[in-house]
Amino acid sequence: MTKKKKKKESWKEKRRRAAIKHQKALEAERLRREREPKKSKGWSKSKIFGITFMFLLIIGIYGAWQYTQSPSNNNPNINKQKAPLFTLTDIDGNVVKLENLTGKVVILNFFDTQCTYCIPEISELSKIYEQYSSDDVVIISIDVYPPNIDTIEVLNQFRQDHQISWIIAQDTAGVFDAYITGPQKGTPTTVIVDQEGFISPHSPFIGLESSSTFSDEIDSLLW
Repeated sequence: MTKKKKKKESWKEKRRRAAIKHQKALEAERLRREREPKKSKGWSKSKIFGITFMFLLIIGIYGAWQYTQSPSNNNPNINKQKAPLFTLTDIDGNVVKLENLTGKVVILNFFDTQCTYCIPEISELSKIYEQYSSDDVVIISIDVYPPNIDTIEVLNQFRQDHQISWIIAQDTAGVFDAYITGPQKGTPTTVIVDQEGFISPHSPFIGLESSSTFSDEIDSLLW
């Protein structure tokens, strides 16, 4: 009886010791995990501060560089040619001054009544006249023939025949010579002047051009 009792107690003791050992192992694992450095789930405050500082520094350097640039480098008209000013009288007796048209895109169409391609270009200009408001775009057709050939009466008849609704004037002030020089000088020739009085980038347009070519240039100035 005594030996059986001793065996039974030994088995219980083993289970108790095993349980204690397992508990100690769990506790040791818990302590080990607590002592390990925790992995960051995102950027640390110091990292965020460093990136923000570098971003602000770059902006500051760029701003300082822009401030030191010459004002001429920021002038969009630095490579443009100022349009020569002129004063003409249209065939209705009204004075036309280029300086009074600042703020509008001005189309100067140099033509004559005997020009082969001037009449089809008038049709293209009619499309432009219908497409844009007179508050934005003004068309001036300037006849380059001598006044004794293309008289006021001739130009009035020409306007009526081709249903021209915009300004027509005789070139009594040498405007054609002021704008166009060189061997390619002829009619029709069209020059577009921007709202600030500078000649547009692709002017002059020599020869017959489509309304789409003119509208592309006008849109680049208006928008």
